[in-house]
Amino acid sequence: MSPTTSSDRRPSEGGFTLAGLIVIMTIIMIMVAYTVPRQWSAIMQRDRERQTIFIMKQYARAIAEWQGRHGGLPTSLDQLKEARSPRFIRGPKAEYLDPLTGKVDWILIPPGAVTQNPGGNAGPIGGAPISGGMPGASGSTGSSGSAGSGSTAFNPQLSPKDYVGPFVGVRPNKSGRSLLTLNGNDQYEQWSYTVIDLQNEINARNNPPQFR
Repeated sequence: MSPTTSSDRRPSEGGFTLAGLIVIMTIIMIMVAYTVPRQWSAIMQRDRERQTIFIMKQYARAIAEWQGRHGGLPTSLDQLKEARSPRFIRGPKAEYLDPLTGKVDWILIPPGAVTQNPGGNAGPIGGAPISGGMPGASGSTGSSGSAGSGSTAFNPQLSPKDYVGPFVGVRPNKSGRSLLTLNGNDQYEQWSYTVIDLQNEINARNNPPQFR
């Protein structure tokens, strides 16, 4: 018996191979269409969270500078926005949009909503100005929000959306689970970064741990 040649194969075999290839490609396309947008959405969300944390730190610096100049805490974002000499908030409009909401809808954090955990040495937050200098912007966008030589505890119930009065920081007007953590919290409503956290970072830079 002579060996089978390619010319002896039935046309249905080639058609079956093509159909199988189409099925495999369709499955791959479905998997890509399902996973890539979700991964891209997570990347974009994480980037917005990093920007939000950075802006919260900028507001904390502006509050500390206001406190140093006026001897007390500001009572509204407009005070930081309208200041010109010096200007506490940079940018053409002297205010920051919240990347998570796309609005200037920050919630003010009252002094009483934040407490210093044992081991911190930030000092009073409603009276004497923060000292030690303002750290530069570089390296200040970290996502974990470690507090350096101390840490803070934040009570969101004492920071309602309609609060008006002296404030030590701002937080996003958003709720739900976050991808990044700030001061150990992965819920947006528990995020906080205040002048206390700023002072803790300053203290940590000025007094690094000594290893023997």
